[in-house]
Amino acid sequence: MLVALQRTGEDRPLPAAVAHLVELLRSWGPGPDHLAGLALAGITLPGRRGPWFVDALVFTPCGVVVIAAHEPGPPDWPGPGNRTGAAVAAAKGALAGHEGGRYVTGLVALVPPVAGSPEATGEVVEPHHRALQWREPEAVPGVAVVRADPRGLRRIIGQHNRWRTVWSADDILDACYTLSLAHLAPPRAALIADGFPVRLPVLSRLPERPAVLPVRPEPPPPAADDEPAPWIPSARGPGSAVFPRPRPIRQVPWGLVFVLTVLVTVGVVAAVFVAQVFHGS
Repeated sequence: MLVALQRTGEDRPLPAAVAHLVELLRSWGPGPDHLAGLALAGITLPGRRGPWFVDALVFTPCGVVVIAAHEPGPPDWPGPGNRTGAAVAAAKGALAGHEGGRYVTGLVALVPPVAGSPEATGEVVEPHHRALQWREPEAVPGVAVVRADPRGLRRIIGQHNRWRTVWSADDILDACYTLSLAHLAPPRAALIADGFPVRLPVLSRLPERPAVLPVRPEPPPPAADDEPAPWIPSARGPGSAVFPRPRPIRQVPWGLVFVLTVLVTVGVVAAVFVAQVFHGS
């Protein structure tokens, strides 16, 4: 996890709860607990109603998490959930030109009592004040609430990795420029080394086909001279096919031919014999 902190100056110090959140995010740097991402802490996002102060904006390869660090204490208005919801809307509007803007979620991180608070020092607190100090924020649609411990916070941020990849290293740099936070953007090589892809994977697309298929033109009608003969329905009834009858095959009467040949031969022999008899007498 790469972490970049906005310089707030002496007139705007970083709240103790945000400082605790920043240290927690930095603990996921190189090592066995590494979590790919870029956290921009103590920043301001442009919004329709003016700039919105955001405790942390965490980019992961698969989405964006807007985090509000909240230390339980006297209730403030608007509550951290409402502030986070407004910051989510501001982030979606600022990143509308990026597909990653569709995957922005809100998160309220409940930070344990920091040093100097009555709960941390063990001082006696009246019951009604204690109830106010440990009152958790109300639920807001689209905003989750989790305790700011390494396990719970890491688990809910890591849920983004179950989605498809929508942020590449170049997209992160472009987003920082869009948010006027280019001075907080790390080098491109650092983003790639941390786990951001060089380019987004190309999704397989189905072959594009026109919505309306062209209709083939009908063939022209035949000429008047070539009009076919009128069709005469068959007497077999509708639905029956009409086929031409095959011509009968005539067989040769070989027996008759043989008899005639014998008779002709006998006649010729008889004629020759008679002619010899009369000629000799």
